[in-house]
Amino acid sequence: MDVKPAITAISWTGGKDCNLALLYAERDSSLDPRYLVVFRISEQAFHAHPIPLMRKQAESLGLELLFVDFPEGTTDYFQAYVDGIRNLHDTYGITTISTGDMDLVGTMERNWMERCCEAAGINVHLPLWAINREEALNTMIEEDFEIIFSCVKSPFFDASWINRKLDRTALDDMRKVISSGLTPEQINDGVKPLDLCGERGEYHTMCIGGPLYKSKICLDVNDKPNKQETKQTSWKGNIHNSSCIWTISLKEDEGNK
Repeated sequence: MDVKPAITAISWTGGKDCNLALLYAERDSSLDPRYLVVFRISEQAFHAHPIPLMRKQAESLGLELLFVDFPEGTTDYFQAYVDGIRNLHDTYGITTISTGDMDLVGTMERNWMERCCEAAGINVHLPLWAINREEALNTMIEEDFEIIFSCVKSPFFDASWINRKLDRTALDDMRKVISSGLTPEQINDGVKPLDLCGERGEYHTMCIGGPLYKSKICLDVNDKPNKQETKQTSWKGNIHNSSCIWTISLKEDEGNK
């Protein structure tokens, strides 16, 4: 008896990792990717991953963009995720969620989406889990994904990286940052070395073209990125904290909703 491919949703931010996860899901005969799903606090703006850009991605990819919204003031995010995933199953028949997660986040001891999907009674697809960072970025470049930096943080990056293409030159420049090591002051502050894929939150990206896109997404970007100066905080697990954050500034962000 033929087994139908599992109706699949990609946990979506629009960045490089979820785009690569989508590509792997499309090439997996056991999966039927139909949806992109954004988990968010209700109507909250994503400065590193603008919602209007995600809508354009979904249109170019020919997939439906769904939102799982959590009310302001939510405290039990685990249960909120589980309830949201169950609703995706009941409403759209989704039986698998694919995610571009590569590593544990913060102090978590197990993959977050794996835990949530297990509790909700559906499967999780983790094609990038524990992947070699060089391998991941090289694959994205070789597959002709067009990726731009949409958010970067000090001390490893500055404003010049915003809207820059993630290509071999950028990859070489990040390797140089890693090779240069950390200053004694950074080591004393608990700073960890740059993760090549930004898995500690050092940078974020958006994809504007690639092997699954029907057409490239055109952006109208302001010359000057948004800048947020923050009080230097301590590190918790592998979450990157910085004193300065730059994010992409779109001329028409439609309120980022």
